Amino acid sequence: MRILLDVMGGDLSPRELVQGGIDAGRRQGIDILFAGDSAAIRATLAEMNEREGDRFSILPATQTIDMNEPPVRAVRGKRDSSLVKGLLSLKEHEVDAFVSPGNTGAVVAGSIFILGRIAGIPRPAIAASIPTVSGREILILDMGANVDCAPEHLLYFALMGVAYARDVLGIPHPTVGLLNIGTEKGKGNRLNHLAYELLENGPLPFTGNVEGHHLLTERPVDVVVCDGFVGNIFLKTLEGGISTVTGLMQDLIGKSVRAKLGGLLLRPVFSTVHEKLSYHHLGGAPLLGVAGSVVIAHGRSNAQAIASAITVASRAVESRVNETIERGISGWWPDGR
Repeated sequence: MRILLDVMGGDLSPRELVQGGIDAGRRQGIDILFAGDSAAIRATLAEMNEREGDRFSILPATQTIDMNEPPVRAVRGKRDSSLVKGLLSLKEHEVDAFVSPGNTGAVVAGSIFILGRIAGIPRPAIAASIPTVSGREILILDMGANVDCAPEHLLYFALMGVAYARDVLGIPHPTVGLLNIGTEKGKGNRLNHLAYELLENGPLPFTGNVEGHHLLTERPVDVVVCDGFVGNIFLKTLEGGISTVTGLMQDLIGKSVRAKLGGLLLRPVFSTVHEKLSYHHLGGAPLLGVAGSVVIAHGRSNAQAIASAITVASRAVESRVNETIERGISGWWPDGR
């Protein structure tokens, strides 16, 4: 397996991202192609006692797409960027998957323009696998690829989510819920009303509406669908909430000797919570519905988060989830649904 890593688009230095690629390559036996500044990549390889060769190779790129650039204009105007050249390598089957912590809009736009969509899929979707109190993941999509959706789009998000949950996350018979402001059928706006009807009468195991505060605690379903506007707000609110609670606890622990002693005793618990909830451990979010394995990593990804994102990409390639989605769209479904 060969995975391409875009090392120029994230918030951290190329050195940090290259280090994550090297860690993943060593641990998983994966060949990594680094796209970006050749000098910076070679310097990091030398620092970590690796050479440019079969396991680790370089795709030179002279341009970088910044986080604040308009996605479509950037993809069309920067043909020698690591993002564009990386997606072109995936299209030409020179690599098996593409991973980038760069401009999410540019990754989505570039994937659609360069790779194209899977036949029958009207819109791709970003799928995020979120940990829950039970320890089992819950898959939520779309997390920001589409801020304006038609009801039919959510039905296709559900189909792609079920395929990914079953084939990649290993959930035998995934159930689907619609993220809404209440569990009753009549809740929500017009989009949710129409999407509910489509999902209820569709081929998937739809259980009804679910509310945001239930997802991490009760985990009512395996796959949650929503439009990208709502999904992105949910994800960023969740990240902010986790950071706020963690920071507040650290601040309070330092205010007294008794609190410091209690914090010391609870350190293993805090470590476990951080391990479960930190985005560094969660890996990247696959972009489902495009004709190639694309994983979007967090913009602030460090080496550990990049290695996790590469793991997500390798699991998607091994499971051949895109083929399952294609078969599902064409009417074939393994469980007879």
